[in-house]
Amino acid sequence: MIGDMLVGWLVMELFANISINVILGHSNTSWASFGKGVLERIFLSVGILAGYPHVIIAFGALKIGTRLHEDKNSKISNDYFLVGNFISLLAVVIYVYICFNYFGWG
Repeated sequence: MIGDMLVGWLVMELFANISINVILGHSNTSWASFGKGVLERIFLSVGILAGYPHVIIAFGALKIGTRLHEDKNSKISNDYFLVGNFISLLAVVIYVYICFNYFGWG
């Protein structure tokens, strides 16, 4: 079961990273951005699987808090931010759904 969940996790990460790079047109994503995305999805997945869906609110608050001082007038930057976060959340929701319904978690 744990092996299946890890394979599911790797597939979810692959889906999320390819989707973000294709949809947003990033061809040279830095390792730091990649690492932050993986860490965000780990945070969300573990929190939701542990029965704390409130992590989504904390995630949103942290993301907004880190963008308060950035250029708010940059439509491209804001679109990337919004679409990237939606893709990450969608990937985590699909992963958690699969864990609950197919792996018997929770």
